[in-house]
Amino acid sequence: MGYVFAILGILIGILMMKYTVQITNFTGKIDFAEKYLGAGTAAGTYTWWRLVGLAFICLAVAWLFGFI
Repeated sequence: MGYVFAILGILIGILMMKYTVQITNFTGKIDFAEKYLGAGTAAGTYTWWRLVGLAFICLAVAWLFGFI
């Protein structure tokens, strides 16, 4: 069952990285991300969601191979 959740986590991470603009349009801008990651069209909140997606992928792969 852990394999299913790990693959699901990888897919969620990929989708978060792919649909960053849609997620930002749905949730709105994140103030601390805009402050610390930069403001503009390709930074800030968009970078935040890509980093969160990458974290999902890394944690899912670590769980899949038994590191967590």
